Amino acid sequence: MLCLRCSYGLRATPIITRALSQSNAIVAKRTFTSITPLRPTLSPSAFKPSTSVVIPSEAAPLDLLPKISAHPALSTTQLRCGPRNTFSPSHFVRKRRHGFLSRIRTRKGRATLQRRKSKRRSTLSH
Repeated sequence: MLCLRCSYGLRATPIITRALSQSNAIVAKRTFTSITPLRPTLSPSAFKPSTSVVIPSEAAPLDLLPKISAHPALSTTQLRCGPRNTFSPSHFVRKRRHGFLSRIRTRKGRATLQRRKSKRRSTLSH
C-alpha cells in the first residue's frame, strides 16, 4: 500500500483511456459475420441513455443491461450465466446419452437401473 505522497503521481485516468482506445480498436478491427457467439456479449449501444422520459418505478424492471456493467471499457465483455444458443434437441442424442443401452454399458448406469427397478418405476430410462 502506498502512502499519499508516493501515490500522488499515480492516476487511474491513463489506464482507463488506454483501455477505451484498445476496446475501440478491437471493435474497429472486427468483421461482420453471420455466426453468433456462443456467449452473449453486450454491445456499446446498450449503454447509451435513452431520450425518452420514463417513470423511475417503471424503469426498474426494464433497465437490466446497464446494471450489469455501466463502464464503457467493459462494454464488450462476455456475460456470464447468459442464454446460449447451443441446445439442439434430438431424440438420437437423448437416447445415446440417457437410453437403456447406455445405462447397461456402465456401472453407474446399471446402478441407476437397479435403483429405479427397486422403486418400481414404470419407465427405467429413455
